Amino acid sequence: MTIVSILLILVPIGFSTKFIGGAWVHNYMGDIFYPMFWFFLILFFYPQFPPVKLASTVFVFSTAIEFTQLLSSPLLTQIRSTFIGRTLIGTGFVPVDIFYYFIGCIFAICLHRILYLF
Repeated sequence: MTIVSILLILVPIGFSTKFIGGAWVHNYMGDIFYPMFWFFLILFFYPQFPPVKLASTVFVFSTAIEFTQLLSSPLLTQIRSTFIGRTLIGTGFVPVDIFYYFIGCIFAICLHRILYLF
């Protein structure tokens, strides 16, 4: 399975979490797929990036995005008024999201290791 294949699977699954399932799926499952998507997207362009360092970078970036949800500005409000904007940068700070970003980064590393063992 290639990185492109993984991305082609992650994107619809991640978006679908906003439309199907119960409250946990809707509110948190996307937080697992979000860092996985960024991990494999960056890995596609920079395959030499060490996986643990990449996952750490994605985790810090995702956490920083979560903290920007404490901010309000006309530009952020305009971005958040769209589905893609809400999906990419969120609408409200939820501390538990950071835990799920961590889980997503761990899953990304594990999936990467599985892919490169076979």
